Amino acid sequence: NQGLIIEKSGEKLYDSSLNFDGRVNMTTQKPLDDIFTPVLEPNATIRDALDAYDDPNDVLSLKELLDKAKDNYTLQAKDIAIQSAEATRASVYGGYLPSLDVGYSFNSTKRNTSSWQPSMNTHSANASLNWVLFDGAAREFSLLSNNALVRAAIADKGYSQEVLFLQVISAYYDYFTLKGQIIAMEQKKVNISANVARIQVLHEAGLETIDALEALKAELSLTEYQLESLRLNFEQIKLQLSLYTNTDINKLKLASITNPQYKTIQSLNITMQEERAQSVEHQTGTLTYWPTITLFDTFTWNFNTSNLSNNQILSYSYPKKQNVFGVSVTWNIFSGFSTNRQKESLRLQSLMLQKSIEYAKIEQENNVKFYKKSIEAALSQIRSAEASLKSASISFETIAQKYNAQLINYNDYLDSLSAKYNAEATYIQSLNNYELQKANYILYSGQTLSDYVN
Repeated sequence: NQGLIIEKSGEKLYDSSLNFDGRVNMTTQKPLDDIFTPVLEPNATIRDALDAYDDPNDVLSLKELLDKAKDNYTLQAKDIAIQSAEATRASVYGGYLPSLDVGYSFNSTKRNTSSWQPSMNTHSANASLNWVLFDGAAREFSLLSNNALVRAAIADKGYSQEVLFLQVISAYYDYFTLKGQIIAMEQKKVNISANVARIQVLHEAGLETIDALEALKAELSLTEYQLESLRLNFEQIKLQLSLYTNTDINKLKLASITNPQYKTIQSLNITMQEERAQSVEHQTGTLTYWPTITLFDTFTWNFNTSNLSNNQILSYSYPKKQNVFGVSVTWNIFSGFSTNRQKESLRLQSLMLQKSIEYAKIEQENNVKFYKKSIEAALSQIRSAEASLKSASISFETIAQKYNAQLINYNDYLDSLSAKYNAEATYIQSLNNYELQKANYILYSGQTLSDYVN
């Protein structure tokens, strides 16, 4: 963790510790313990070190990540949306039952003009029972509309879960891609550091020039700079995974996705849109031209009417008990074409949603074709990256031997070293990209991602 200090003619030009006035925390320059691999085994590859840990505990698999993602707050909100739609539907069932209203009133009347109409105080209570027998099938259409909204909410939750799973998978493979790049960069740093020490000894012995030493030191500093950028991106991916899964992410186990079946199922996103369009279509039926037939029964109790018992007229107007039973028929004959215009508005909304559905179906077909091609392209990239890695490894072994024998300069050596580690990091990236393209195909073909993750 000591800073690299370059001096010339007794003057300090650069201090790579960057600890000016203690303003920079030196712990930020420490390598990540769980991914830093100083020296790989002779026959080992970076890919072997991607999920190798000294402590095998608390290592999460991809399937465990997806299981944890099911408790994501976004999906919890979707569950609440389903419950809300079900509650709205339940309220429609209540419309088939009679309604009961109760009330109380107090009247105080003062009269000074007529002796046969005395002043009086009356209390009355009433209970009214109303039962809609027929409303032009508005309740039936409302129930159909709300059933469609419940199904739409369920489909929306299912599609949102699949999209979230794809985000988890994408971040999961980005995690290992960045980890491979960091390990490759760490190996490069170790190699350059060893050569800096070697050239330093040769320079002090007068066998190497100062420019060769300073060039290696500059390359080491640049490598450290690039390494810190990769570490920052790596931490961002870990935080993103933590957000998706509601859990801390430290160690992950690398796994592959089962090869998908090349078939297409209607996407839940399309199903959701179809159900919403169906709901709007049923809403049109709630706007009816038919009359509403209601059965009603109102019972009234009048209190403190003893002072009216001697007055037959008032006693008739304020009986102690009264029950009114009847049938009410209400038929709206004309409403300024309001109902007609509302029906037309809902019809146009349904037509608009149908156009969106057609677009979504074509989009799904195109996505299926594209991601099938992407899988094929990813396989081709793996073969190319593998060949490039093999060539770069053989080339570096030859260049390294010549460099150690001082037959070539440091520029050729650094170029070959960078090419080797870049090739290995690219190979790892191509493998991870292949897995991601399989996940893309599974999602957009309407299949379930969890079925292909073991």
